[in-house]
Amino acid sequence: MISASAPHNNVNPYSDWIYDHPANLLPEPTRALLEEKRTTCPGGSESLLVELGSGSGNFMLQLGRQWPEAHLVGFELRYKRLVKAARKLEREGLRNVWLLREEAERFHSYFAPGSIEAVFVNFPDPWPKAGQWKKRLISPELLSRLEEALRPGGRLHLKTDHSGYFLHVLSLLRDRPQWRLRHFSNDLHRYGPPEPNLRSEFEQLFAAKRKTVFFLTVENTRAPG
Repeated sequence: MISASAPHNNVNPYSDWIYDHPANLLPEPTRALLEEKRTTCPGGSESLLVELGSGSGNFMLQLGRQWPEAHLVGFELRYKRLVKAARKLEREGLRNVWLLREEAERFHSYFAPGSIEAVFVNFPDPWPKAGQWKKRLISPELLSRLEEALRPGGRLHLKTDHSGYFLHVLSLLRDRPQWRLRHFSNDLHRYGPPEPNLRSEFEQLFAAKRKTVFFLTVENTRAPG
């Protein structure tokens, strides 16, 4: 069936299709629009979980199944990945998960200080060359925003297949004593996760290739404000 908003060019059809999934996908998000969605969510709790870089939605789909009463928000820029993710959420009937077409670095603009329970960062682009490090998602600036946005005791979960990126994040956290290490693994699939492990698309691929996955969970001990 042809979508009512089918594209009129062959450049990127997904750039039009992102408007076909209003229940789960916000192509032009604002804080007010997200708050309206959350307010009208039936049976929702105050728990707020956020993924920075949601890809094609496998992780958010599993998170929605595990936390049906929570509010889940994912940030992603790529049109195709957003549409694929929204279709998965619709098929599952999940109404408590919203995907925002927005830069992950701007996540803090959408939430009140101290309101987020957990943030998940799954396999961010490692930008391996030294000249590219300034492009990495996890930076001192992002950690400052996380410290403000997470509730006291809120957690940041990171997975990466890149050892250099993992060491980079650990070095940043060492300079910020308000972060308390809760879980750590330099080979997640070999030694097992500390809790049920929800896999993104990339993690499924790396597991099939027996590629090492690094994992950590840190807790924010700083009060907002």
